[in-house]
Amino acid sequence: MVTLRKKNVDVPIVAVTGGKGGTGKTMVAVNLAVGLNMEGLKVMLVDADVDGPCCAALLGMKLDAGNEVRTFRPVIEETKCVGCMKCVDACHEHALISLQGETPIFFEELCSGCGACKLVCGYGAIGDGWKTIGTTYTADADGLKLVVGELKPTEPRSPLMARATVLRAISELRNGGYDVAVIDTAPGVHNTVAQPLWVSDLALAVTEPTPLGTHDLKFILALARELELPVEVVLNKADVPGGLKDELLNICHERGIKLTAEIPLDEELLRSYIAGEPLMKKAPNSPAGKALMSLILTIRDRLKGGEI
Repeated sequence: MVTLRKKNVDVPIVAVTGGKGGTGKTMVAVNLAVGLNMEGLKVMLVDADVDGPCCAALLGMKLDAGNEVRTFRPVIEETKCVGCMKCVDACHEHALISLQGETPIFFEELCSGCGACKLVCGYGAIGDGWKTIGTTYTADADGLKLVVGELKPTEPRSPLMARATVLRAISELRNGGYDVAVIDTAPGVHNTVAQPLWVSDLALAVTEPTPLGTHDLKFILALARELELPVEVVLNKADVPGGLKDELLNICHERGIKLTAEIPLDEELLRSYIAGEPLMKKAPNSPAGKALMSLILTIRDRLKGGEI
């Protein structure tokens, strides 16, 4: 089987992902990046959760002015259109509709910007237009590079914005001398999540011992398997009363998946959120801090050993 994953940069990339929101995925990604940076590695953190990026807030970073991300938008010149409907037939998103002999009507909110309509038009009736779908930002603090993608409000095309964010990060990685990149993906198992997984070397699936946590973990593990992406599990809130830890352990055992870290409930995590300061800087000796440090050292050693 030919792998679906493609990466054209020689820097190890670790994706921190999860089947559902609220498991602590971003917390793990931020603290992993900060911890690896504190261990002397040159680290890039990529916030590819484009519908609600928050890594900058957790790091207390200010973002730059940003670069707009634009996609193709067809502009139909009615004087050249003959109503052949080739563009309508080529549009799999149904963003163009028409009757034979009539000029197509364009529905911008359905357009993916693929440009197929322009390619098939033999009359030069479709010109180049552009629309902004979001913005990518960067920031630097204490040797840590942050790349953030944010979808424009009301825009429906999260996968395109996630892809643009990944490409911006790879462009920065090529010339930066980085030791590792950590990507915070969107939650779930949809296309927006797949975009960063396609370029990753390892996925850490963050979950929690709850019914939804166990249910959705199965889906993210299945997605990783389809992409032939090595994946390991990080169990957050591991000691929550009444939790389904044994069920999660069984899921990992049945699939031959390694449980890499268990992070306990810890009020210091809440305090670090409020302070806008990563736990690894604010309270590294707290219970959760020690668990995260164990994960950080594990990843550090594997990076240095060329295992990732």
